[in-house]
Amino acid sequence: MGKIQVAVMLSALVVATSTVSAETNPKFATVNPVPAAPKPAAADMTLPMPKGLKGDIEKGRDFYMQNCYTCHGVTGAGDGPRAYFINPVPRDFLLETSRQYLNRPALFEAISNGRTGSEMPAWGRVLNDQEIANVAEYVFQSFILAGKKGRGRSGK
Repeated sequence: MGKIQVAVMLSALVVATSTVSAETNPKFATVNPVPAAPKPAAADMTLPMPKGLKGDIEKGRDFYMQNCYTCHGVTGAGDGPRAYFINPVPRDFLLETSRQYLNRPALFEAISNGRTGSEMPAWGRVLNDQEIANVAEYVFQSFILAGKKGRGRSGK
């Protein structure tokens, strides 16, 4: 394979990777513009936490404020102090698209397994299931169900 072919393939990979970040947080759309994507099917927000767990919101908030807010922000808008240095950008929980499918099981899975190709760690390697349920419940109650709307820094 020639140098030009390799360069074209790498460019395509960079473009494909950067399109994910703008979809998850539109305040970065000028940096990573993307075409409109079809709306995902809404998830069932009444589903319980996996494995019969019940999350403790206070414990979840404590963990979130110590470990998650630097990327996702205090309000969950994906505008933490590190957000502008991360690609793909952190999830904005206040977006309607996030609220359409981030139910308790989806949050539990995302926190447990992280997100490949991003800085979102697989917390399941350090936390037990109950601790993950606590964080998932905090995010679910505080950001997904809370009804607050936002657009990160530009929404303030």
